[in-house]
Amino acid sequence: MSWSNPQRDEEDRKVLSRCRQGDTESFARIIEAYKTPLYHLIFKWVGHKEGSEELLQDVFLKAFRQLKNFRGESKFSTWLFQIAINRCRDYFRSPRTRREEELNPDLPLADPKPREDEMLNTQEEVSQLRRGLEALPPIYREALSLRYLSEMSHEEIAQRLGEKLSNVKMRVARGLMKLRKKLEERGNG
Repeated sequence: MSWSNPQRDEEDRKVLSRCRQGDTESFARIIEAYKTPLYHLIFKWVGHKEGSEELLQDVFLKAFRQLKNFRGESKFSTWLFQIAINRCRDYFRSPRTRREEELNPDLPLADPKPREDEMLNTQEEVSQLRRGLEALPPIYREALSLRYLSEMSHEEIAQRLGEKLSNVKMRVARGLMKLRKKLEERGNG
């Protein structure tokens, strides 16, 4: 999945220019363009509608407030998705998200579009996978979520996180090893 779209980038530049000139209603075009892909990204991390909708609103609010700080050194979409990723990180760090009802491991994964041979067959397997991901350190959970739930390439992840490609590949590989170990421990426990 590639987020590169030169037409979208040009439209973003025009809309951002109008927003900076005081036309705050132009920001509605940004929201319309990005609400669906951002929601999908957030939902795949959070796993439930209410939290995802709340975080999506937070992302757009923060982007609007910080618009003056966007220097254009990267694409606007990269900057916006980085805000979303950071909000997802904050969400999992928050003590509020540790409440039992928000960490319900029985929530289904959000349409990860796996290949047929990789599909999970039962709700119990989904629950085990979610618990395994939750047990990983955030750095590995993030890498695996972006790679397999958001279906980003290693290159896209590196760009989104501002990391070296080799670091991203290492995190994904180590995350998979740690996840496999967690799942094996639970299977034998």
